[in-house]
Amino acid sequence: MTNDQKTSRTSHKTDLGWKHCHCMDESNLNTTVCNYCGKVMKGGVTRYIEHLMAKKGNVAPLKII
Repeated sequence: MTNDQKTSRTSHKTDLGWKHCHCMDESNLNTTVCNYCGKVMKGGVTRYIEHLMAKKGNVAPLKII
């Protein structure tokens, strides 16, 4: 296991963003699924947080009905 993989797995356990999304596959932390709208995203928890915050640019914002 490389240092990058160890860092990814550590952040998976500690980043608060993981309370609001989950991995599509536990072996691939870069594909997340929103717990609220079901959107599948590439880019890990950082990209998911951008979705949650409705930050323009990298991912579509979370739309609450």
